[in-house]
Amino acid sequence: MFLMKRSGRPGRLYSFICSTNMLRNKIKILSLDPGTKHLGFAFFENDDLVDYGVKTIRQGSSNIILRHIDEICDRWARTIKPDFLVLEKNQFSQIQTNLRLMLAISRLKKSARRNGIPCYEFDPKTIRKAICNDGNATKKRVAEVLVTYFPELVPYIKSDKEWKIKYHQNMFDAVAVGMVFIKQHINSSQRFWQLFWRKKS
Repeated sequence: MFLMKRSGRPGRLYSFICSTNMLRNKIKILSLDPGTKHLGFAFFENDDLVDYGVKTIRQGSSNIILRHIDEICDRWARTIKPDFLVLEKNQFSQIQTNLRLMLAISRLKKSARRNGIPCYEFDPKTIRKAICNDGNATKKRVAEVLVTYFPELVPYIKSDKEWKIKYHQNMFDAVAVGMVFIKQHINSSQRFWQLFWRKKS
């Protein structure tokens, strides 16, 4: 079983000890790029990318948006049964402009608590640094690096339509934050990341 405790570190709600015996059973990780129009998601079992994509959020009042986010997350909790939820932490420059997004993120965390799922957050610079070795890397660069390890994502990296590229960036962001969680907590043996950097180079 997982050994968990409350953590005092910012952005981390729980810390845990992951033993070799635990890794023999697949650890399920649901990673999300939060949004009020689109919700990028990636589902990992240990370091295997099992599912990925973008959920379109039903539009309308804040209550309609938040209720739909609840429905999606509760469905994932029932069907996927993730052991951990991982979120990209958003940086809010204008509180009023991002009020709905703040509410959406709060709702995601509330859903995780309601379903007994520990929640972790990582800020964009930390994610870019881990994936690209550059905290200022662009979203495009992050996606380019990710497809070197997950070639099944290649069809989503380019398009003749700008809106499609932006749409799929939500998915790439979710994959990226999931990989950071794996690096820090699941695969500390470095096997996964040695292979990742070998493919990248």
